[in-house]
Amino acid sequence: MKYGNSCIALAIFLLSALLFLPQNAPASDAKGPSPDKALCDEMIRFGKQSYERGKYLDAKEYFRKAVQADPSSTEAWRHYDLAVIHALAEKVNKDKALIAPGVSPQVPDKAAAAPPPSPPPQEPPAAKKSKFVIVEDEGC
Repeated sequence: MKYGNSCIALAIFLLSALLFLPQNAPASDAKGPSPDKALCDEMIRFGKQSYERGKYLDAKEYFRKAVQADPSSTEAWRHYDLAVIHALAEKVNKDKALIAPGVSPQVPDKAAAAPPPSPPPQEPPAAKKSKFVIVEDEGC
C-alpha cells in the first residue's frame, strides 16, 4: 500500500512541475542574430590584405570575425580555412618541435648521409628440368 501511495504522489508532483515550469519556444521560432553582411565583407577585405602581406595569424583573426558576422558566407569560410592552414605552417616553420614534441631534431651525420652500398648482383637461378611424364592419358 505504501508503494502505491508513493507512486501516486510522485506522479502528481511531476505533473504539477510540468504545468508550472515556463514553456520554451519551439526551435523553429527561435532565431539567432541576423548575419551582418557589411561587417563580413569588411573583415574579408582586411583579411585578404593581411594574407597578401604574409601575416597569416592576423588574416586568420579577420576571417574568423567574418565567419562570426555571417556564418553562412562560403567565401569567409574558404578564406578562414586557408588562413588557418598557412598560420599553422608558419608556426611549424618557426618551431620544429611542434611536429614531434619532446623529440630532439635529428641531425644527419656525414656517414649516415652517404647512400648505402649497392648489393652484389645476383645470379639467376638455374632452370630445373621437370621429371613429370604422362604415363597414361584417360582422355575426355
